[in-house]
Amino acid sequence: MRTVASNLRQAVGSWGFLLSLAGAALIPLLSSVQGILAGFRSAELLSPGFHSDLIMGALSSDAMALALPILAALPYTASFIDDVKSGFIKEYLPRTTVPRYIAGKAVGCAVSGGLALALGILAAYGFAALMFLPMEAYPKAGETVPNYFGNLMETALMFFASGAFWSLTGMTFAALTDSKYMAYASPFVLFYLLIILYERYFDKLFVLYPREWLNPSPRWVFGKIGVAVLLIEFSLLMALAFAYAAKRRLERI
Repeated sequence: MRTVASNLRQAVGSWGFLLSLAGAALIPLLSSVQGILAGFRSAELLSPGFHSDLIMGALSSDAMALALPILAALPYTASFIDDVKSGFIKEYLPRTTVPRYIAGKAVGCAVSGGLALALGILAAYGFAALMFLPMEAYPKAGETVPNYFGNLMETALMFFASGAFWSLTGMTFAALTDSKYMAYASPFVLFYLLIILYERYFDKLFVLYPREWLNPSPRWVFGKIGVAVLLIEFSLLMALAFAYAAKRRLERI
């Protein structure tokens, strides 16, 4: 547990994590500039839930899809390769075991990649709420009010799971290729490879379409929760692949 906790502190306290969090907060806001300007220019009260609709719409935008695999890779995907190439691993391994070291890296990578996205989304939502809630009209008497907070938490969970998967993807490919550049490039490349395969050849396999992971269609049985569960399973498989690649790499040291 100490190894896992140490990796979590290192990952969450890194500049990459802070940069990823800032990007995840700014991109939805920048994607909503027109809506924000329209809200401030409105002479009448805004519709109830305007702030929620604004951010939720931005989270399904092309800009967010383009940035997601990059943001997920920033916090900790290159840490394993950095340890190996800097020689730090030779000093660290005698203080722990190989399985604990690998588990710590995988958990730190997955949690930091997902958490940066989730916290960024919450920050963007909070900022939008502070700006527009005082300008929104009250719902009419008897009108059903959507569960804005529940939808937000489901979306944050979905992005957390997606970020965890893509960050583990980067760490796994880095361990397989012994390349730091692959840690940052492979999530982006695989993301768009899956998009091309779905849109051009396999349009029935919607569960492997990354855009569905960000904006689920009604075909998902459990909606956003179903997406999150699938991505958690993919993350576990990717973590096992990383463990295999990392163990083989450490045997050569």
